Amino acid sequence: MLPSDIVNIVVVGDGMVGKTCLLHAYTNPDSSFNIDYTPTIYDKGSIDLRLNGTDYTIQLHDTAGQEDFERIRRQFYKQANCFLLCYSIDSRVSFENVTAKWIPELTANLRLPIVLVATKVDTRRHTNKEVSTREGEQLARKINANAFIECSAKDGSNVEQAIEEAVRACLLGVPTPPEDDSCWSKCWPL
Repeated sequence: MLPSDIVNIVVVGDGMVGKTCLLHAYTNPDSSFNIDYTPTIYDKGSIDLRLNGTDYTIQLHDTAGQEDFERIRRQFYKQANCFLLCYSIDSRVSFENVTAKWIPELTANLRLPIVLVATKVDTRRHTNKEVSTREGEQLARKINANAFIECSAKDGSNVEQAIEEAVRACLLGVPTPPEDDSCWSKCWPL
């Protein structure tokens, strides 16, 4: 449960997976999609959201995915109520880094809700190189994510849903771990 109606959502994931585009599509839905890549070190935006009859102020914290900025990123984790953990369906490396890099980094000292977000679904061509929906769902269960969303900043699909799921995750907290062979004990040290 949140102590106030201000929700801090920190967006993390490898560089170039579409984190900034996702936030831009949410905060500026009528603007055109920017195809130029501009690395972000840190950016913060604020927007109001009404969800289930309650008004929230959403603070969206966009972070750099590159290794060089780990120390800077960690400073913003302290403000987080929830993480949007992003990977791109066209980058298997970004998908694999969810468990290899991001879960260990996010759970080192914190125990916060996570919404797993697959980006760039508009590029899906159903090839073997892409990360499938099923693989994303399996990963979400493995890391005990509150929710799994596939979205596209380019065409706007499920962008609002990703942010709404993050707010819901903040309200619900970290879910009870499943009884199966998840990485709960490795990912969420007590």
